[in-house]
Amino acid sequence: MELLEKLPSLSLEERAEAIETLVRNPSPGVRGQALQVGAAILPEETLIEYVRSDSDAVHRNAATEILKIRGSRSFHLAVDLLADEDPDVVLQAVLILDHLKDPRAFEALRGALHHSNPNVAQAAIVAVGRLGDARAIPDLLPFLESDTWLRVAAIQALGDIRSPAAVEPLSALLTDLMSGPMVIEALARIGGEEAFQALSEHWLRFQDELDTETTIGFLAHVVEGLPEPPPPGPELRLSLAERLRDPYRAVRISSARCLLALGPGPEDAEALHLLADSLREGPTILPSCLAQRTDLADTLLERSGAWRFWGFLSAAKHPGSASPESLARALTHDEPVESLDAIIEALREVKSPVVASALLDFYLGLPIEERAGLEPILEEQRDHLSGVVKQRTDLPETERLVVQALLGEPAEGIVARIVALDAAERVEVISRLEGHPEIVRQLPWSTWLEEEPERYAELAAQSAIASGSRELLPTLRSLLERFPAPDLVRAAGELGDREAVPTLIQLLDTKKPLISVLIIENLGKIGGPDARHQLQTLASEEDEKIARLAYKALASCATEDDDEFFRQAIDHQDWLVRLACVEVLGRFTRQKNMAALAQLAADPVAAVAERAASALEG
Repeated sequence: MELLEKLPSLSLEERAEAIETLVRNPSPGVRGQALQVGAAILPEETLIEYVRSDSDAVHRNAATEILKIRGSRSFHLAVDLLADEDPDVVLQAVLILDHLKDPRAFEALRGALHHSNPNVAQAAIVAVGRLGDARAIPDLLPFLESDTWLRVAAIQALGDIRSPAAVEPLSALLTDLMSGPMVIEALARIGGEEAFQALSEHWLRFQDELDTETTIGFLAHVVEGLPEPPPPGPELRLSLAERLRDPYRAVRISSARCLLALGPGPEDAEALHLLADSLREGPTILPSCLAQRTDLADTLLERSGAWRFWGFLSAAKHPGSASPESLARALTHDEPVESLDAIIEALREVKSPVVASALLDFYLGLPIEERAGLEPILEEQRDHLSGVVKQRTDLPETERLVVQALLGEPAEGIVARIVALDAAERVEVISRLEGHPEIVRQLPWSTWLEEEPERYAELAAQSAIASGSRELLPTLRSLLERFPAPDLVRAAGELGDREAVPTLIQLLDTKKPLISVLIIENLGKIGGPDARHQLQTLASEEDEKIARLAYKALASCATEDDDEFFRQAIDHQDWLVRLACVEVLGRFTRQKNMAALAQLAADPVAAVAERAASALEG
């Protein structure tokens, strides 16, 4: 651990020697960091020597892992090693290329398929399959008649390639006692109508002899992936329906998925109950088996819980599949809806007064903090909603104001009505409309802030940030010194108020840690000579937390004039500071910065090393 901690301060030669020791450490964390450093600094000659070190398995394994970490930089070396006389070296080269998954390796790996060493051939078969290139199928098919070791690899590879061209030759092995289960999985990964037909026919012929749970699970996976339901034979539907009451839960669920994906049938209700009951938590997606079932949208919306949620997702996926009446009834349901995104998408194409009225009630029934997601759809339903709002005499003035503002009522009228509210209601309405610049900019902030700064200062700052209203900066700046609220500091940063920098620097001397932290962060957002000079000063302080914050803030606004400052920090003990150095030095690609990045690419902290290596490649 001491050696690992010293790595950043060692020379490149000393680091190379340290790696010799560290890669033998049994701790995965220590060894992993050593490999990262090795990937950055060890030359190819050393790595080749390690790979060929048949007397030292640790060195060979370390070299292979390092070459994998180096990514595309290892490609040509690995290809060259395929021609090595030592089959163990060739095997390591194949494993490296398999890890890289670089399509350029296709021809080279094809050449290794018939290597005399069966381990090399097996690894090459798997690696070619993972490239997913259907041109390899003619090369792989002969291995289906080879020994078990290579046949298994070929079955896996053909499944990885996912080409319909492999369905027929694979299907011939479905009845093989050893290979059959693997072929079923391979066909499931290939998918498509041909694979579905092969699997369904195999199931119907041998269902009493097959692993029911696995086979129906794969069958469900394949049928769910078809662009449209296949024409189901009555024999298959009957066989699956019988298993809706299977004693094993997984069999029941997979059978329900199959039946729903096959299209309308008398088992739909039972299958939907099984599907909903299978959820361990609330639903988050539309199940694949319902993706094409447009006929179920209204049925799902009329129910509660997962059914209703799926109904919204189905209506969103297939506009017009659900009636406005069903959507309206679903919106007025008492149960909370799990996701507003599904509702928004479902209503996007539906323009109806029935839906508009239900939408208004649904919106007003939500907690205020959850309403923002629905506001875009309110605007899209403007034509119908405006009339509904005018007819509703039961709406509180605050709610009516907010909704009418969202619907695009003229800003002048909205502002006048906001001013007429009492103070508490005024704050509530403004906080909900703070992202509307046409309203925010017309409000009498100067008067309010003069009379009640405690009530309005942070609200004004939040509104300025949300609406991008730089016009409010002079007013906010005048408050900052005597009323240094957090949101006033944020407003200066978010809106880039360089004139506020002297005041922010002065406020750093206050005894309020939160304000100091906010000021440092926002000086970085503002930038400019004064802010950068102050951040450099803070970065040199002994307080580690302040220094780290200052480096991070300075990195976000640094110019070329600051790169020397960051070059001097590449040996800093705090890895977050070194990460900030990578960000700045990678931005300004002069020669001295490249040399510093090369040292950081050998950093023992993976995040620093990887980011530095990426900056060097870029």
